Amino acid sequence: MATLETDVLVIGAGPAGSAAARSAARLGQRVLLVDRHRFPRDKICGDALIPDALEALTRLGLKDRVLAQARALRSIRLYAPNGHSVELQAQMGCLPRSRLDELMQEGAEDAGATFLAPNLLARAVERDGAIAGAVFVSAIGGEEVTVRARFTILATGAAARPLEIFGVCERRLPSALAARVYVRAPEVFAREHDHLCISYDRHVCPGYGWMFPGPDGVFNVGVGYFNNTQSRLPTTNLRHLLARFVQTFPPAQALMAVARPLTEVRGAPLRTALTGAQLCRPGLLVAGEAAGLTYSFSGEGIGKAIASGILAGEMVAHADTQATSEIAALYASRIKADFAERFRAYAVAQKWLAYPAVLSFLARRAATGRYVRQQLQELLDETADPRELFSVAGLVKACVL
Repeated sequence: MATLETDVLVIGAGPAGSAAARSAARLGQRVLLVDRHRFPRDKICGDALIPDALEALTRLGLKDRVLAQARALRSIRLYAPNGHSVELQAQMGCLPRSRLDELMQEGAEDAGATFLAPNLLARAVERDGAIAGAVFVSAIGGEEVTVRARFTILATGAAARPLEIFGVCERRLPSALAARVYVRAPEVFAREHDHLCISYDRHVCPGYGWMFPGPDGVFNVGVGYFNNTQSRLPTTNLRHLLARFVQTFPPAQALMAVARPLTEVRGAPLRTALTGAQLCRPGLLVAGEAAGLTYSFSGEGIGKAIASGILAGEMVAHADTQATSEIAALYASRIKADFAERFRAYAVAQKWLAYPAVLSFLARRAATGRYVRQQLQELLDETADPRELFSVAGLVKACVL
């Protein structure tokens, strides 16, 4: 059994893990970034890079590198159950997660982190009640490798098993499920669709469907469904929901009539609403989707994952002589201070997804009044509280303003 020593061990090389590794390495830490897969590897995601993700990539110094390969978009079109749409303006992009994650993993290596893959997490290493690293098993030869580290950052996404290994899992079941398929459309069709498209379709509520145009005429088409709301649908089978979405949503119908499939339908769990896991233990910081840092209302999580990774990497790099338990507690406090209130607000907004009539009403008012449109634009820019609009008082304002 080989044993490696490092300052920071990061488990999971998605956006949160690679951001943590890059941030800590840039500040002079020895960093090992470990993943169960070699890159590039597939990841179920909508692939959208909305303003908060681009802001986080800017902080990492990777925005230009990512946007050079992404499809640049300038708006997002939201469809209500009645078919009415609202278009909101912002700089955004779309890039398959397989490529985004590869670029971010390369960015971590560029900063000095060492990438080890494919290695499967086997068990935690503990010393005096604190996490002090982990044991991995090579996915190729089966050899065990022990990595000892002062700090471990867990960024393993929605999977429950890694959380259980480190004793921080509070809920095994995911809070949402998503499925997507890639298709390629003719160039003329792709040019005409230069916006992100989200549909709160009555056939999918309390979830949503999406149609996101990426580079080279490739579209990401998918559905997300929340487990933590009372279902009003006759089926929650994701394949059936996706089939129903593309058969009933006119833009998706038009796309599928001219596109050819590139992949099979694939599904994945989501952890949302900053729930389901402890944020820390002495020596351990939990980042990204593993910590539930995905919005309930929209399913967006890339920006929050990167932001949490940056915070984790910077905090462990600046730890100096502080106890690992103190740094872990400070990290959890910062995550809660930065995100908890907003996640609670989006959880309230998510509950309204079960009421198609309300969403249709808001879409009509967005076309004729200024209040709803302004609120929706500010929600996209993250300058408004969702509870302002998604409340009885907000609905009354929507009627008159």
